Amino acid sequence: MWPKVLAQLFELLPHVTRLVPMADKYFSTKTASEKTTQAAMAAMAEGIRGDLGQVTQAQAGLHQQLQEQSVQIAEVSADVKRMATATERVTALESQVAALGWWVKIGVSLIVVLLVSVIVLLVRGR
Repeated sequence: MWPKVLAQLFELLPHVTRLVPMADKYFSTKTASEKTTQAAMAAMAEGIRGDLGQVTQAQAGLHQQLQEQSVQIAEVSADVKRMATATERVTALESQVAALGWWVKIGVSLIVVLLVSVIVLLVRGR
């Protein structure tokens, strides 16, 4: 049995010697294409990392601006509350001034009437 197997192997040996260079060429091209694909993937990954870095920087800038604007909005809100309080006080003062104006008009009118009455009484008494 073994001699037959060895005889058949010797018959196949010239064919195998022709297949070995073809197999070597096939595996080397496959390896080269895999290396090319790997290099392309690495370049694409590097590009994506760079883009992600830019997006991260932009997002950080936007986050900082958002925080600054939040502080500004809080300040504006406080100013609006103070203005509302001041407006209420001014409105109350305006109503008090209007009431005081009416009291002054009535008081001056009464003083004029009393002064005229005193003058009339003094003139009659003479």
